[in-house]
Amino acid sequence: MGVKVRIFEKEYNLKANEDEEYLKIIAAYVDNKVRRIASSIPERGDEQISILACLNIADELYKLREKTRKARERVQQLIEKIEKEAK
Repeated sequence: MGVKVRIFEKEYNLKANEDEEYLKIIAAYVDNKVRRIASSIPERGDEQISILACLNIADELYKLREKTRKARERVQQLIEKIEKEAK
């Protein structure tokens, strides 16, 4: 599937196995991040703004992965506790 999107006043053709609506949502999310960073530090160039947006998104992803990992560990501990008590 492919769709045209605009991110920070530039048009991109996205192609992926996801549906068009999903691609638009992701592009809007990235556009929002880039615009927020650009408005907070307008003296930076487009490349620096884009890199900072990527770093922000990567930070969010890393934190969510870490939270998910901890939740899985906690679930595993609870399962082990239940299995131990069920014996």
